[in-house]
Amino acid sequence: MSTTQSNAPTPEKGKTSVLRLDRICLKFGDKRVLNGIDLSVVEGEVVVLIGASGSGKTSLLRCINLLNTPTSGSIVIDDEVLFHRQADGKNGTPIPNQEVNRIRSKTGMVFQQFNLFPHMTALENVMEGPVIVKKEPKEQARQTALKLLDLMGLAQHVEKYPRQLSGGQQQRVAIARAMAMQPKVMLFDEPTSALDPELVGEVMKAMVELAKSGMTMVIVTHELGFAFEVADRVVFLDQGLVAEQGPPSKVLLHPEHPRLKSFVGRFHESADLLRPFLEARQAEKAC
Repeated sequence: MSTTQSNAPTPEKGKTSVLRLDRICLKFGDKRVLNGIDLSVVEGEVVVLIGASGSGKTSLLRCINLLNTPTSGSIVIDDEVLFHRQADGKNGTPIPNQEVNRIRSKTGMVFQQFNLFPHMTALENVMEGPVIVKKEPKEQARQTALKLLDLMGLAQHVEKYPRQLSGGQQQRVAIARAMAMQPKVMLFDEPTSALDPELVGEVMKAMVELAKSGMTMVIVTHELGFAFEVADRVVFLDQGLVAEQGPPSKVLLHPEHPRLKSFVGRFHESADLLRPFLEARQAEKAC
């Protein structure tokens, strides 16, 4: 199979497309990073982006909330156009900055680094966005923050400052902070890559719980076991294109694209012994 753009799947019947990317291209100078990506994510779906370094995973994620501005293409979030630019560089109907900021607020982004305010407690970090940006009453924001921190397993740490928390705990505070803005879709850029190995599991567990709650998520990760566990769909990027996509039981255990076969090689070898268990887990999730 050659490296070509896979067709974006049609949203499942009865489910709304929360995020739609059409023909997203991105260039940095003369370097083409994304080459016309189509991707549609339905409500409650967990999509995991995988691929080698330089394949365009993080660049695509950053395009979704315009941290990277695409060269061309369109981005639609919750049926509202966030970005549109034709291939010739023209933008038929410019979108006012105020509208861009409002629509962009429908996405919550969790980065590799936690970026918490060091002078604020975990509770204050989570409350800050709703109070300052959304003008929520403090008590309302406080109650929401307490619930989110409890969901992240941090009920005993709400009054601690970032320096008093482990890296895994800080990342879970960052997830709660993003959730406090009530986004339509959560974006995760390698959320465990900056953590010590023994702390990775606690963040992954929190994300699994978030997925079970029905949150729509797009995740960039190199943790293929985690991708198998949490994803509804795995998307393999290669040279700025979607080369293959599908359920994790197919993409990770029965890959077709030659570069994907090579990429998942080590996971494939370790999965051989676990194949019946892994496929049973996926069948259980589908029920």
